[in-house]
Amino acid sequence: MDRRPAHLNRTGLTLLGAVLAAAGGAGLARGLGAFGDGRASAPVLSGEVRRFADERGWFWPALAAAAVVLALLGLAWLLAQGRSGKMAGLALEPDADAGGTRLSAKAVTGAIEDEIGEYPGVRKARARLIGSSRRPELRLNVAYGQRADAAELRRRIEEESVPRLCAALERDSVPTVVRLRLVRKEQPPTVV
Repeated sequence: MDRRPAHLNRTGLTLLGAVLAAAGGAGLARGLGAFGDGRASAPVLSGEVRRFADERGWFWPALAAAAVVLALLGLAWLLAQGRSGKMAGLALEPDADAGGTRLSAKAVTGAIEDEIGEYPGVRKARARLIGSSRRPELRLNVAYGQRADAAELRRRIEEESVPRLCAALERDSVPTVVRLRLVRKEQPPTVV
């Protein structure tokens, strides 16, 4: 799994947070008189900066445009965080000229979730297809109880479930990441 985008997000947000915290701290310190009482009550923009802005009619509109661009970039970044990379469906025909067959990704993930969910000791299985129709990737999250054999569970996923998925999708292989999570607390079965 590629963790580079998450690392870049954390690094960028940490740096941005540090810069904004430093600027806010400096502004607060100035307002409280840490740099002298004269500076605490003085305008933030010095006379030279105000004069520069007043003499050039383009300054404030340019500043407003830059703020709008920054806001739009922030919005685009925020929207990009919401994308999961999850596929809606898979094209099974390699040649689009010969026709097209689409298979719902939800049907594929539901089938593999049901299969793995029936393995002994499995509490919950979640599957997600990401990537593209040409190169789909499978992400599996499997929660299992203490009585389950984790090695046997992994073996069955690797030797039974994933090859069956590859055969159904008519692929030689589907890159798969499996996360096994031990559920320590045994929950009593629900009787209906």
